[in-house]
Amino acid sequence: MEIIGLTGGIASGKSTVANYLRQEGMTVIDADLIARQVVEPGQEGLEKLVEAFGSQILTKEKELNRKYLGRMLFSDSLARYTVNDILHPLIRQEMIRQIGQAEQSGLKQVFLDIPLLFEAGYQEMCHEILLVYIPQSLQAQRLKERDHLTDVEVKDRIASQMSIEDKLPMATVVIDNSQSISHTQEQVHKWLIEKNYRQ
Repeated sequence: MEIIGLTGGIASGKSTVANYLRQEGMTVIDADLIARQVVEPGQEGLEKLVEAFGSQILTKEKELNRKYLGRMLFSDSLARYTVNDILHPLIRQEMIRQIGQAEQSGLKQVFLDIPLLFEAGYQEMCHEILLVYIPQSLQAQRLKERDHLTDVEVKDRIASQMSIEDKLPMATVVIDNSQSISHTQEQVHKWLIEKNYRQ
C-alpha cells in the first residue's frame, strides 16, 4: 500500500486539497482530527497536559481550553516542545493503527494529512509527499484575513512552523495553491490520473 503524506504551511490551503482528495474517493487520515480526539475528556493526552501545565488549561466544563493553549504555544517555544512530546506519540500510534486498518481493508493508497509532517519526522513513513505551496507573503496575508490576527500574531504563527520555503526541496510533488481553487484541483486531478489512483 502506498502512503502519501499531505502537508503545507499554516493557511497554505492543505485542507482544500484534503477535501478534494476525499471528493475523488481517496482515504485521508487527518492528524488534526486525531490530535483533537486524544485530548478529549478522559483521554490520556488531556490528563498528561493537565499534569504538565495545571488545570488552568481547562474550561469550566473540564475540557481543553484550546484558545488558552494556542496562545501559550505560539508565544512559548518550551511549552510547544512539551505539548509535542506529550501528544505526538499518541497521535502517531493512532495514525499507525488507522494505516493498518486501511491496508487490511485492501486499499491501494492512503493519504496522511499532517500539518507538521516534516517537523514531526513523518516523512520516513511516506512513499511520496504532496506539499501545498504558497509564497510566504501570500501565506501571511491569507492567515491574517482568515483568523483576523495582528501582524505580530501572524508572524508568531508562521515562525512556529518550519518555513514553507524549506519544505519545498523535501517534497516529491508540489501543488501550487497561489491561484484559484479550480487551478489547485486541476493539479491534484492530473497527478491522481498520472499515478493511476483515481477510482
